[in-house]
Amino acid sequence: MTSKWIPDSWQEATQPSDVKRYALIELASLPPQARTDLFDTFRAESYFWPLIDDDTQPHLQREGPWLLAVSDVRLRAWRNLESIHCALHAWIESELAGEQLAAQFAPAMVVENAAGKRSLLRFYLPDIIEQLHAGASDECRPSLFGGINRWWYRAGDKEWTALKGVTIQDSPGPWELKVSDELWATLHGDAEVMGLTAELIENTPDLFNNVCPCERPRLIGQVLEKADSYGLTRTSDRRTFAYLQLSQGDIFWESEEMRPLLEQAARGETLLLELLEKTYGEPT
Repeated sequence: MTSKWIPDSWQEATQPSDVKRYALIELASLPPQARTDLFDTFRAESYFWPLIDDDTQPHLQREGPWLLAVSDVRLRAWRNLESIHCALHAWIESELAGEQLAAQFAPAMVVENAAGKRSLLRFYLPDIIEQLHAGASDECRPSLFGGINRWWYRAGDKEWTALKGVTIQDSPGPWELKVSDELWATLHGDAEVMGLTAELIENTPDLFNNVCPCERPRLIGQVLEKADSYGLTRTSDRRTFAYLQLSQGDIFWESEEMRPLLEQAARGETLLLELLEKTYGEPT
């Protein structure tokens, strides 16, 4: 297990005897063989717990997030599981038992706004857990982070970053993740980014062959920022730009004849796709 899979500080310090380490892994991101290899390290032991606590939805439970208690021995056993990179969303240090911790996290899989609207939430994704740590209400924050020493997540630079837990006297009882409308909107991400990501995955999945699923919305967000820099505001133009940026790269836009086409599309005179077809024929 190289340092990119674990926090750097773990390489340098001995694990306190009373602190347990847990990995939070989303199984849907792992191919079948990697799942088999992963759980082989837990053979004959019950040191893993699903966070979707609903036996009526076995598919979501099977494909969703699991909490795994990980010792140094198991870390070494994971050394060759390179495909685990995309599935591993967090490392958690806590004195709590795994079953108790999983039960504490389970309610966060559903979020509710002030109007009572509810939706599933992958609360453990790096940008979301960061927002919840900073913006969850005083009632919810101890319920989610109580009893945790440190929650490690990958920051934007992919380095492991720690969020401090909350010291509590008693174990959190039943709770619900209720958030303000402002936080609700933030947690659900940019609607354009999420919508375009889903559309491109459905219609042109080959664009994402070498892109980790958890990185796809971030990539689309970067592409749309580039579209902003060219002044493209129409939905159809931004869709066309995104497809060509992902399939052809920056070089597609760098020719001298491309600049006036982008400027013309930005002025709203003609659709970018029409300009490209007229100039080059149908884009590939």
